[in-house]
Order: sequence, then C-alpha cells, then structure tokens
Amino acid sequence: MIQITNLRKNFGTTEVLQDISLTIEDGEIYGVIGHSGAGKSTLLRCINGLESYQSGSLTVDGQEVSGLSGAALRNFQKETGMIFQNFNLLNRLDVYDNVALPLVCWGKKKNSEESRQKIMDLLQLVGLADKVHERPDNLSGGQKQRVAIARALVMDPKILLCDEATSALDPATTNEILSLLLKINREMGITVVVVTHQMEVVKQICSRVSFIKDGKIVAEGKPEELFILPNPDVRQFLGGIPDILPKQDVNIQLFFLDDTAGDHVITDLARERNLSFSIVWGKIESFRNNALGSLVINIKNEDLEVVTEYLDSHKVRWEKMEEEA
Repeated sequence: MIQITNLRKNFGTTEVLQDISLTIEDGEIYGVIGHSGAGKSTLLRCINGLESYQSGSLTVDGQEVSGLSGAALRNFQKETGMIFQNFNLLNRLDVYDNVALPLVCWGKKKNSEESRQKIMDLLQLVGLADKVHERPDNLSGGQKQRVAIARALVMDPKILLCDEATSALDPATTNEILSLLLKINREMGITVVVVTHQMEVVKQICSRVSFIKDGKIVAEGKPEELFILPNPDVRQFLGGIPDILPKQDVNIQLFFLDDTAGDHVITDLARERNLSFSIVWGKIESFRNNALGSLVINIKNEDLEVVTEYLDSHKVRWEKMEEEA
C-alpha cells in the first residue's frame, strides 16, 4: 500500500505539492491527472524516492520513503519500476540488452540461463519476442514503449510508475499499451500508478483517480464520477458542455452511472407521464468497457416538477442547467 498524508514539496520558494493526501491499494491501477505543471510528475518522483519532500508522510508497504538512504533506498527503488514518455532506451543496445540493463546494473549476468529466460519471457509478454536483436531506431513508438515496459519489469517490481507513458503515441497504439498495462496488472498483481493529462488513459484502466491543480488534489474518486459528475475544476479541464443548448424552457442534465446506466428512464418517463421533450446534448463514454455518460433534455417549464419527481423516484442524478449571465 502507498499511503500519502499531508505531503508538501518545495522547489526553492515555490510550493509544488500542497497538503497531498491519498491512499493507493495493493494491486490497484491508480491515476493522477491534471494540466502540465500541476505537480503530477513530482508526486511520482517522490513515491520512488527520486525527490525528497519538506513535510508530511509518504510510506510504501509501511516504509517512510524519506527515511531511506544508501542501500535501503536502492533496494526500495529496485522494487519500483518506472516508464517514461520518451522511452529512455539506449540506441547503441539492441532490445535484449536494453531490457537486461537493470540486471547488469545490479551485478547480474545478462546471459545466464536465469536472466535469458526472464528477459525472453518478458519480451513474449509485451509481444516483442521476434524483435530481440533489433535496435531502438528500427522500432515504432509503441514497440519502444513495450521494450521500456519489459525493462521496468525485469527486476520483479511490486509497483510500476507510468509518467505520461502514452503521451507520445497515437490513439491506436495508446490503446494497445493500456491493454498491456491491464494485462500486467491482472496477471502479475503489480500496483500501477499512472500520471497523465490524457483523459482516455484513466477512463480505460484506472479504478480510481485524483485530479491535481496547482499542486493540490481538488477531486478524487472513480473516473466515471469525476468525468460525468465533475466539480468546477474538473469541468473546466474537460471543457464543459458546448454552448448549443436551447434558450427557451428548461434544460435538465441527467447523469447515468453504474446504478442507472442500463435503465430506460428516458423512454419510460415520456411514456408513463405522457410528456414530450427533446434530447439536446449527450455524452456517452467508455469506462473500463462500461458505457456511461450524461444527457441534457429540454422540457417545458410547467413539466419541471413532474420530471424531477420522476427522476428522484428512480434514483437518477440530475441538475438544472443555469442560464449564463
């Protein structure tokens, strides 16, 4: 378990992380999202001991990271794999030797039977067994990231930290890498922490997510809760609802989460209450293979009470869209 309590981190007089508190459970895929410069990568570097912090507590499996040094810190970092946006591969080495690099750094023989079996098993896992002797220059971006993932796993880490790992990839390749991270999490039981500014990443693989703004956590929860029921900070990040809503009558936004996503509430409302209304905006998105989202309906003023009572009775979350000043 990763437990962070009231963490503060400064660079000079600039406070980069302010009173950060969160818990990441063993075996979880946890996301940290926000604009560039929000403090996401700094938080990740604090988790693996690459950055110190001024106050607060950050423990991994009960160890206070700030209290580690020397051999204890190196052993801790051996159990914390990390992958980056720019892959960080050595072009002079082939795929095999890039994956073997951490083993060599820890004094292990890269060509021993044990090392060779481990490396080839990892290359099979990431789908690159046929590229074992290729140089990074001959690989696509997605293949380079697969090599980086295999290298991050070669020391059998308990935690995998992903710092904008898909930002340099096209959408199709991003989906492939996300599927691979899900496979690694499920088959190897590794805790995965994903830092990103890409909404699609956390929607597809994360069970929980924190939204960081100016070094503070301003929202935390399931991805569907943050993105479908956003607070003002998250709504601004997402871009909000387009300014295309009707100016007449009343606009009501309905939110469909796990407990109501499969209901036929819209058609049932119209039929059972003999009402006519228009669907004027909608957003249906995929969250870990579940289709969830929200709709905006435009109803007559005199139907407002009937509609809202019906929605409340069926436990559908809603809000009245206020007119802009």
